Amino acid sequence: MEFQKHFTELKFSRMALEAVTTLFKIVEQDLMEPKLVSIFDAGGMKVWLLETIELLCTKLCILQAFLEEGCETNNGWFEYKVALLYDEYEIKSKLGLVYSEAKCGHLRGTLKAMVREIEEIEEWILMIEKGTDLDPDEEKNITVWDTYQSALELENEVIVGFHTDIETIVKRLCYSHFMRSIFTILRNSNIHKFQKYIENTVLKLQVIPLVGEGGIGKTTLAKRVYAHPTTIASFHIRAWVVLSQVPNLKEILIGLLGCISPITSEIYTLDDAQIAEQLCTCLMGKKYLIFLDDIWTTATWDAIKGYFPENFNGSRILVTTRFTKVAKYLSANPYHMKYQTLENIWELFSRKLFRQSQRVPSVEIAERIVLGCIGLPLEVVVLAGLLAETKESLEIWRDVAETLDRVDRYDNDNRISKILSLSYNYLPPHLKPCFHYFGVFPEDNVIPVKRLINLWVAEEFLMPHKKMSLEEVAGSYLHDLINRGLVQINELSLDGNLKSCKVHDRVHEVCVREAIKGNALCIINDNHAPKVSRWLSCQTSHWPITQASYGNCTLDDIRSVLCFGKDVYHSKCRLVYPCLKLLRVLDLSFLKWSRSMPSEITDLVHLRYLSLSTIGSLHELQFLKLKNLLTVIVTSWMEKCPLHLRCDILGLPQLRDLHVDKRCSQYLPCLVKENLQTFYWLKIVSSDDEKQNFRMVPNLKELGIYIEGQLEPSYLESLVYLHRLEKLKVEVGRVERFCLPTGFPPNLKKLTLRHTYLPWKEMDTIGRLRHLEVLKVKDFAFCGSKWEPSKQGFRKLKALLISRSNLKYWNASSNHFPVLERLVLRYCWELKQIPINFANMGTLKLIVLECCYSSLVTSANQISSANKLLFEGTTDFPLRVRKVRTKVEMPNNESSEDESVGSSNELSVRKYLKEKVSNSLNAFKELKRKVL
Repeated sequence: MEFQKHFTELKFSRMALEAVTTLFKIVEQDLMEPKLVSIFDAGGMKVWLLETIELLCTKLCILQAFLEEGCETNNGWFEYKVALLYDEYEIKSKLGLVYSEAKCGHLRGTLKAMVREIEEIEEWILMIEKGTDLDPDEEKNITVWDTYQSALELENEVIVGFHTDIETIVKRLCYSHFMRSIFTILRNSNIHKFQKYIENTVLKLQVIPLVGEGGIGKTTLAKRVYAHPTTIASFHIRAWVVLSQVPNLKEILIGLLGCISPITSEIYTLDDAQIAEQLCTCLMGKKYLIFLDDIWTTATWDAIKGYFPENFNGSRILVTTRFTKVAKYLSANPYHMKYQTLENIWELFSRKLFRQSQRVPSVEIAERIVLGCIGLPLEVVVLAGLLAETKESLEIWRDVAETLDRVDRYDNDNRISKILSLSYNYLPPHLKPCFHYFGVFPEDNVIPVKRLINLWVAEEFLMPHKKMSLEEVAGSYLHDLINRGLVQINELSLDGNLKSCKVHDRVHEVCVREAIKGNALCIINDNHAPKVSRWLSCQTSHWPITQASYGNCTLDDIRSVLCFGKDVYHSKCRLVYPCLKLLRVLDLSFLKWSRSMPSEITDLVHLRYLSLSTIGSLHELQFLKLKNLLTVIVTSWMEKCPLHLRCDILGLPQLRDLHVDKRCSQYLPCLVKENLQTFYWLKIVSSDDEKQNFRMVPNLKELGIYIEGQLEPSYLESLVYLHRLEKLKVEVGRVERFCLPTGFPPNLKKLTLRHTYLPWKEMDTIGRLRHLEVLKVKDFAFCGSKWEPSKQGFRKLKALLISRSNLKYWNASSNHFPVLERLVLRYCWELKQIPINFANMGTLKLIVLECCYSSLVTSANQISSANKLLFEGTTDFPLRVRKVRTKVEMPNNESSEDESVGSSNELSVRKYLKEKVSNSLNAFKELKRKVL
C-alpha cells in the first residue's frame, strides 16, 4: 500500500510539473502573438491582457519551482489539482475561438478563472512554506517583540476582530520571506526567468495602503502587523513615522532614521539633504519595511517616495490613509478596512464596559446601543468608556441610544462626531479644561505624562485634595480620561505605570474645536493667523509673536505659549509685548536655541512653567526674579555643549520641579524648601565640597544625583532624612571608585544605578531597602561574574532590570525575590541561564530578554513551561516570555555584515542620492509652496 501511494504521488507530481511547464509556454508565447494582442486591443483589453500574462507567468514560475523543489505536501490533492490545470481550461481550443470569431470573451473568462485557481494553489504553498518557517520558540509560549518598550505593554489591552486582517496583511508583506527557498531554486535554475518574473515584480518595492475612515482601526491594525513576529523576522530594517496634514520633511526623515540607528539632538544641525543621505545609506541594500501612518495627500507621497531606494529584495512600505483616492494612487490593490461584525462589536463593548462596571441598567438598551454602532472600534470604545463612568444611570444610557437613533446610519463622519461630542458633554466640569488642553499639542503628538501633569498644575486646572498632592490629583484626572476612552496609553514604564499618552486624531478634532469655541486656544500654523487666546500653540516654522501680529495688542489674555516648531529663526524671538505680561506657561523646549535665551524672559514674573533647550550660556539669566515658577526645565540639546547655568535656581520659593542637565552644578538651598518634589540632576564633584544637606528639601519625591568625583561613603548620609523620597537615580561619571551611601531614604520605592561599577555583594545592601519595588541596574552598575543574593533581601521588589552586565552565574531562588512580577535582561552577553528556581515564583508574570543569547531564551522557556505546570488554573495571567533581537553569534561579529554591505553599496548610494534626493527635496518644497 505504501509503495502504491508513493508511486501515485510521484505520478501526480510528474503530471503536475508537465502541466505547469506546458501552461507556462502557452502563456509566455501563444498569448503574446501579435494577432491575439491586436484582437484584445480592438476590444480595449490589451493592457488587461499584458498584465494578466505577467501575473500568470510570475505565479506559474513559482509553482514550477515549488514542484521542482520536491516539497513534501503529504496531500495528493495538491499535485492532482495542479495536474488538471492544463486539461481543465483548454486554453489552446479557446485561442482558436479567438482567432476564428475575433472575440476574446471566452478566453478572458478562462484566464480570470485560471488566475483564481492558481491563487488558491498558491495559498496552499504559502501554508506549507509558512509551516516550515515556524520559530520553535513560538510553540513554547515565547513571543517576539520589536522593542523593549513594546514588550512591556499591558496584558489586558482590549483588541477585537483583527486576527484575519493581521494574517492577510502579514502574508502580503512577508510573501518573499515565506517563498525565499523557492526563489533561491528559481534563481539557481534560471536567472533570466527569476529576474524577469520575480525580481522585477514580486521583489520590487511595493506599497500596501490600509484605507478606511478615522476610527476604524487602521493604526491599531498596522501596529500589530508591524510588530508581528513574522514581520520582524522578514525585514532587516523597520521604521515607523506618523505624518500629519501639513508634513514636516525634517521630522519625517529624523523620525525614520531614529528607528534605524541611535541619533542625538545634534541631527537638527544638519540640513534636509544630509539627513536624507543618512537615511538612504541605511536603507540601501537592506530589506526594509517603512510604515507611514496617516498620509493625507498624493502630493505628500510624491514628495517623500524618492527617499526609499529600490533594492529588488522584497522591501515594503505600509501606509494608512483615510482617503480611497490616495490609497489607489499608491497601489492598484489597497487593503480596504472593513467594519467590525456585530459579534465583535458586542465583545469589544462588553469587555470595555465590564472591566470598569459590573452592572447594566438595561440589557435591552445595551443591545440597542450596540446595534446602533456601525462597526467603528473608536466609537464603541468611547461609548463604553462613557457608560462605564455613569454609575448605571438609566437616563444617560437612554440618551446615548436616542442619539444613535437620530444620526443617519450612512453619515459616518457626522456620526462619530456626534458620539465624541456626547462623551464630551457628559464630562464633569473639572475634566473639561484638561480635555481641551490636549488640543494645544499637535495632532498625533506623543505626550510625556510627567510633562502634561506639570502643565496642568501650572495652568491651575486641578481641584485641591486634602490627602493628595496636585500631581496625584492630575494623575487621577488623566486616568479618568483614559477610562472614558478619550485618551490612549502610548507607553508604559517598567513597573507598568503610564509613561506617555496621546489622543486619536478624531478626538483631537473635538479638543481643538471645543477649546477654540471657548476662545481658550489659538493654533498658529501656516494655515491659521495669530490671534489673542488664552493658549497659543505655535506649530509654524517662524516665530509667530511679532510686532505685526501682537505688538499693538493691549489685551493681556494670553496665559500660555507652547512652541512646537523646530526650525524657528531664533534671533527674531521677542517676548516684550504687553499681551504677554501675564504669561504663566512658556514652553520652548522644542526649539533648538544656539545661543542664550531672550533676557526679557525674566520680566515675565507671573511664569509658573518654563521649559528651554539651548547650548548657549544662561549664566546672566536672573531666574530668581521669577518667584512664581513651579516647574523649570532647562537642558542642552547638544551633548558636547554643556549648559552654563546659575547655581541658585533652587532658591525659587514656589519651585516644585527642577530638571537641568547632569553637568550643571546646582546647590541645595540654605533655607528649607517644602514645595520641591522633583530634582534632576544634583551634580556632586568631590568630598572636598561641603556635605549635601538634604534636610533642606524634606518633601522631595524624585531625585537624580550625578557624581563626578571621589566621595566618602558618609558624604550622602543625609539622604536618610528624605522620608518622602520614592524615586532615586544615581549615575557616576569620571570616578575610579564609587561606594554606596551609608544610608538610603527610608521609603524608597524605585532605584536606578548607572556606571557605578559595584561588586555584586553590595547588592545585599540594596536588598535590605524595605519598600523597594523597582530596581534598575544599567551600564555595569554592578560588575563581576557571580551574584548570590542574600535570603533576607528584596522582600517587596516587583520589577528588576539588568542592562549591560558581565554577570555569568546567577544563583538565586524564588525565596530571594518573593513578590517579583517583571524581570528584564538587556545586553547580558555572559549570562546563559536564569535561575531555574524562578519557575516556583507564583508572582512572576513577565520575562523580557533583549539582545541576549539564545541559550538564555531557552532557559526562560524552560522556566515558563515549568511555571505553567505548577500554577495552571490558579492564575489569570500565566508567565510570559518576550524576546527582542536575540543574539546567536558573538558580539564582535555583530556589525561585520552590515559594514560589508555598506561599503559595497557606497557608490550606488551616492549615485542614487544625486538622482533621487534632490528631486524629492524639490518636490517637497513645491508641496510646501502649494500648502502655503
